[in-house]
Amino acid sequence: MLIFIILVSGCARLKWLDQRAGEIFFNEASLNINETVKENKVGGFSVAPSSAGDLTVEQKEKIEKWLTDNSLNRYGDAMDIFYAGGTPLFDEATGKSIERFEYILKNHPDILEKIGE
Repeated sequence: MLIFIILVSGCARLKWLDQRAGEIFFNEASLNINETVKENKVGGFSVAPSSAGDLTVEQKEKIEKWLTDNSLNRYGDAMDIFYAGGTPLFDEATGKSIERFEYILKNHPDILEKIGE
């Protein structure tokens, strides 16, 4: 019954629900165990993070701005994309979920170049 109500409520409502689902179920604060800023330096030179856990707070903020500036949703996809289960972060086949920035890095491997890092 709930699925039927969501489907007939219109695209704008579904976009809102997609955004809220990400905020509620995959809150960045609950996923970040270590909130400290990492230097990402080797021998005095900056290195690209190998995973979302290696991103600095500043890099995450720049990625957020890049998503907004490019009219992308919070996952780095087109705003009109809808996901089975409400989010691309959860794989129903395996029962595993990934962190949002991990998903963004996977789908935009050159994002650090795009944000000037």
